[in-house]
Amino acid sequence: MRELSKLTILEILQEWNYWNREFETYVQRPAYSSILERYRRSDEIIVLTGIRRSGKSTLLKQEMEHLAKSRDKKELLYINFEDPRLSEDADPDTLDLLLETYREAINPDGEVFLFLDEVQYVDRWEKWVRTAHDLKRATIYITGSSSKLLSGEVASSISGRYLQVTVYPLRFLEFLSFNDLEYRNIADYSAKRREIHQLFSDYLRYGGFPKVVLVDEDLKKEEILSYFNTILLHDILARYGLRNYDMLKKLVEYILTNDTKQNSVHSISKALGYNYATVSDYIAYLKATYMIAEFRNYDYSLKKQLRSDVKYYCIDTGFVNAVSFLFSENIGRLYENIVYNEFIRRGQGTGLFYLNEGGKGGVECDFITQEMGRITAAYQVCYELHDRNMNREVAGIVMACKKFGLPGGTIITEHQQKTIEVDGLRIEVVPIPAFLVGYGPTTPPKERGLQYRL
Repeated sequence: MRELSKLTILEILQEWNYWNREFETYVQRPAYSSILERYRRSDEIIVLTGIRRSGKSTLLKQEMEHLAKSRDKKELLYINFEDPRLSEDADPDTLDLLLETYREAINPDGEVFLFLDEVQYVDRWEKWVRTAHDLKRATIYITGSSSKLLSGEVASSISGRYLQVTVYPLRFLEFLSFNDLEYRNIADYSAKRREIHQLFSDYLRYGGFPKVVLVDEDLKKEEILSYFNTILLHDILARYGLRNYDMLKKLVEYILTNDTKQNSVHSISKALGYNYATVSDYIAYLKATYMIAEFRNYDYSLKKQLRSDVKYYCIDTGFVNAVSFLFSENIGRLYENIVYNEFIRRGQGTGLFYLNEGGKGGVECDFITQEMGRITAAYQVCYELHDRNMNREVAGIVMACKKFGLPGGTIITEHQQKTIEVDGLRIEVVPIPAFLVGYGPTTPPKERGLQYRL
């Protein structure tokens, strides 16, 4: 960090902290608040990771506000390393100086709750954090926008000392809350069906980044594009020392335009005319920033799983729509992307696969879920079931159910709701907004409403 006097440092800290002012009012995200409440009792470092602008900083501030109900505000120290005055050449000496200045001027003797926001900008931060934690100099919270924040040496440096929370853009249930629609349980779905489906259209188009949800309609796309370009320029090009922005952008656009389709590094490099190693590196960087995730075909053999083609899903459909057009032909894959993200946000990512038997042109089931080593459910996703795709979509579910001994599966569409019985299997067809609010085959029959049989 460039030379700053303690007086200047104190002025910067005063700008960011709440020692003499009120906390801002933010929409609550109860699922994350509940996790933080549990982790708070652990006496471990609490780490929030996730894509830029997913709400990590807001959750930190809400945690600070909660602590301030029982602690002196001056015991809370928030440091934002996206502030260029603090992040330039920051290292462990920077952290020492910041804490020393705070101790001398604000809180000489009390406990310290230290909030380090976007800590990846501090060189060798992990060793300082480990020492501060071990010596009980502070109760520490940190955030970062890279999945590599806790990889390799970093993870081993603070191993056994931290609990991690991955923060995602809003689930649809949270999106309803941000739009002032109260949703308590599945009984509300029938009563508020029209409003829920109307809001789903916005969720499909603009995604779930918290600020995007709250800004005016005419600013939403500009906000999304700002995030998109900042991630490419700041979190990838600058961080990894790359120079060719156009090349990276073209790769991202290709992946997002072809998301939910089977792909490989080889097929992408061939399609774009890029070097194989370059494509492999760029995809790794996109995954590290949480922009895309990799999704694999299920096989009993882990070796075959790892060798199979993959699908790439985007963290937020707002990004997909920002680089491609929203039209009827791609709404089905947007639905598929949203369903994938919902499974991930429910914590089911480690047991989620697609199932393709027969390779290209073979029968495919979009999602199968695995728990405790056993396949538990099968799902298909499409915009609409009709005469031209009925056999294909049903065949994918039937194939998965018979392979794994399941009594039935689920097909998720735009608005259809019925029950299909095929070969002794029960297939529930549910609207995608209903699935996202918890309506589905796990819902007790009396709560499912009318059913139809073909």
